[in-house]
Amino acid sequence: MKKLNIKHLLLLLAFSFLVVACSKEDPAPQEPDKKPEEVKKSTDNSLHSFSFAKASNAGLVSDCKPVSNGTLLYITVPEEATLSALIPSIKVHEKAKVTVNGTAFDQNAPVAVNFTKNVKIAITSESGSTKTYTVLAKNGNVNIDNRVYEFMKKHNLPGVSIAISKAEEIVYRAGYGFADKSKEERVTVDHLFRLASMSKQHAAIAIMSLYEQGLVKLDDIVFGEKGILSKYGSDMSSTAKRITVENLLNHTSGYTDDCIFPSKSMYYNKTLDERIQTLVDNASVDYIPGTTHKYNNTNFGVLSMIVEVISGKTFEEYIKDLYAQYDIKDICGGKNNESQKLKNEVSYYGQDGKNAYGNDVENGIGAGGIIATPTALMKLMAHIDYGTKVADMFKKETLDIMYKPMENVVNTSGNPYQKYALGWRCKYTDFPNWPAFHGGTLAGVCTIWSRNVSNVNGVILCNSRSYNQDIDDEMWYLLEDFQDMYK
Repeated sequence: MKKLNIKHLLLLLAFSFLVVACSKEDPAPQEPDKKPEEVKKSTDNSLHSFSFAKASNAGLVSDCKPVSNGTLLYITVPEEATLSALIPSIKVHEKAKVTVNGTAFDQNAPVAVNFTKNVKIAITSESGSTKTYTVLAKNGNVNIDNRVYEFMKKHNLPGVSIAISKAEEIVYRAGYGFADKSKEERVTVDHLFRLASMSKQHAAIAIMSLYEQGLVKLDDIVFGEKGILSKYGSDMSSTAKRITVENLLNHTSGYTDDCIFPSKSMYYNKTLDERIQTLVDNASVDYIPGTTHKYNNTNFGVLSMIVEVISGKTFEEYIKDLYAQYDIKDICGGKNNESQKLKNEVSYYGQDGKNAYGNDVENGIGAGGIIATPTALMKLMAHIDYGTKVADMFKKETLDIMYKPMENVVNTSGNPYQKYALGWRCKYTDFPNWPAFHGGTLAGVCTIWSRNVSNVNGVILCNSRSYNQDIDDEMWYLLEDFQDMYK
């Protein structure tokens, strides 16, 4: 055997070392240092709850919770609670920040806040987004107010005003929501509202006033050479010459054209005088006067002209002078444009694309252009309700005539369950406790008032109207329920 020389030995050792080194497992690659995961910040800027807790506020017999309408909160507390120093309970996300009227508010250590005016609650989430809520708080009857709030919420009504009277004295009145949304001006009991067709009762009252004075009879002829309004000439059908004052008052004139809030262009952009002239010159009398009830604004436009011709005053002047004799104020004529509204008049808001200022209420004053406060309307009702505490405006015999329902006529109103008197609805089977009532509807207006057999009368006025078919019945039932509370 050959001996290995030194050179071979060194090579063998080097090779063995290389084999051993390569037989070892390679170490796992080193991972770079991980960054800690970023914690997402909460975006919750919502108001979880709001209330006035009994435990925190004197004058509360139970916790008071709001009716929420988006970011608008309506809330009523009892009359004895001090609205200027109420401690609210506000709950939000634990990492959200709260300000009340711009001042930091600790939900875990709440302090008193002045709620006599609109209160702004701003909630800023941990991530920085902010949502602002508006609280409209008031003293009042929680049972009544909460139902009004729900009605407003359902029908998207910015503002409502109501009044209830018993035995000819007001027992409850309240304003809700906004008279002007852009200014966030609150409705008060002193705000004027359009009455829409509740204006017709004022035309009826004006005519009955002239009737009691012997200046007009219900069977007086209106048109033609022998008519009160002979100024419109006599070139009309013989049927038109049969229309009486009473036919106008109970919507049995036979005219079906509406020249007051018209759909026909021949009446557009004309004065009331011009519209009536256009009516008698061009419109047909579709029913024999006195035979068919067809509700029509034209009838009360003509009645307002009769008042002017007989009295020598404008219609507005006549009713204001008449009501002034009984110290009744805040009932007058409205204006067409928002820029002309009276200082204490609400703004009106159309829905479903309707223009709340698209109707000529100035020329239509006797049919739908009167504005009033609920307080003034209840004061007026006390003078026409057969009551004994306040002197009635008319003799009992005159009131009997005004409130007597028509009989033996064809009713085209589509509602066989009610009848019509002289400017008043009556005999509605759904409301047997209402001997007389009337509602009103225009774009931006929804109203109802009624006289109750228990001498508990009431009114609801709204500065908008939805086109939900339930709105009128719901409002009427609300009023009936409120009256029942005070029987």
